Amino acid sequence: MRALLLRLSALDADAEGAVRVIAVYDRLVQQRLGPAALVRATARLAECPAGVTDEQGRTLLRCAPDGRRLDGHRPGWAQAADVDGGGEVWLERPDGPLPLDPIVLERCAAAVAIRRGRQDGAPGLGDPALLGLVLDGDTDDHERARALQLMGLDPARQVRAAAIPAPADELPAARPGGLGHAPVDGRHAVLLPGGTSRAGPAGPGPDLPPGRAGIGPVTRADEVWRSWQRARVALRFAIDPPAVPGARWLHGGSRVHWDDLGGFAALAEHVPPEAIAEVPDVRALDRVVRRRGGHLTLATLHTVCVTESVRLAAKAMHLHHSTVASRLGRAEADLGFGVRSGAGRSRLAVALTLRQLREPAPSLP
Repeated sequence: MRALLLRLSALDADAEGAVRVIAVYDRLVQQRLGPAALVRATARLAECPAGVTDEQGRTLLRCAPDGRRLDGHRPGWAQAADVDGGGEVWLERPDGPLPLDPIVLERCAAAVAIRRGRQDGAPGLGDPALLGLVLDGDTDDHERARALQLMGLDPARQVRAAAIPAPADELPAARPGGLGHAPVDGRHAVLLPGGTSRAGPAGPGPDLPPGRAGIGPVTRADEVWRSWQRARVALRFAIDPPAVPGARWLHGGSRVHWDDLGGFAALAEHVPPEAIAEVPDVRALDRVVRRRGGHLTLATLHTVCVTESVRLAAKAMHLHHSTVASRLGRAEADLGFGVRSGAGRSRLAVALTLRQLREPAPSLP
C-alpha cells in the first residue's frame, strides 16, 4: 500500500483539513487505485476499519487500518456513503465519527465511482484503466479477476510486463502483438504476450518502441503484477550508452531482461543510493569517467566485463589489443585493482552496476 502523507487524527476540522483530504484522494485517483485499494488507503488514513461493496451490494472488502482483510459485513452502526452507480463505502468508528469523517467518506465514494466509471463503456484488451488495475499489486484478487475478464484475458494466459520511461504522447497507441499499455507509477507499462521474442539490446523488438526498457519475466496474467515489479527493477539497469562502435554493455544496454540479471537484481532492490555513494570503487570509476576520453574508457571497461580477454574485447570494438590494454592500464591506475583477471572483472562488474544504480539516468556517463 502506498504511504499516505497524513492521518485523519492529525487534521483539524477546518477548511484546510478538508482541502488536504481532497488532495489525498485526488492523488489516489491519479495513481489508478481500484475500489479495494482505495478503501485500504481510507482505512489507513482514517485509522479505523473501512469497507466497500460492489454495485450489487456484495461486500468487496472490509479491512483494518493495517490492510488486513476482516470477515463479515458492514455493522449497522457504521457511518456509510453511497457510491454513484451502486454500492457503498463505510467507516467503522465505535466511539463515533470524527469531524472530517463525512468528507473522507464523500471523497472515497467519489473516487470509487470514478474508478468504476473508467471501466465502463466497452473496455477492451488495451484499456489503460483495466491494465493499471491488473498491474497494481494492491488490487484485490476479486477486482483483478474482474479486470482480466473485462480485458478478455484468461487468468492463466502467459504474459510479461515491460517498463518504459517514455511520456504518454511518445508511446505508440498499439504495436503488433502487444496487449496494451498504461501509465503506472510515473512509468509506462506495456503488457506483452508471454512468447514475445527477445530482441537484441539495441533493437526495439516487435512490441516495444525504441529506447530504454526493462522487461519482466513471464507469469500468469493474474500474477503479471509480479512481472511488472521486476520490470521496474530491470529498467534501472537500462541505459542509453554513448555510441562507441562494437562496445558491449553490461546487462545489455538499453534493453534489459530481469531474467538476465540474476543476483545483480538484489543490488537494485536492497542497496540504497546513500550506501552506494560510499563505495570506493564507485568513486574511482567517477574519476575514470571525468578524465579526457572517459566515455571511451567506460565503454572499454564494460566490454572487458562481458568478454573473456583483452584480445576479445579489442576484437569486439574493432581496435588493436594494445589500444585496449593502454586504456585499461590508465583505468587500473585510478581504480587501484586489475581488471584482466576473473576476480578483477567480477569486482569491476559490481562497481559498474552500483554506479549505474546510484543515479538511474537515461544515458552514460
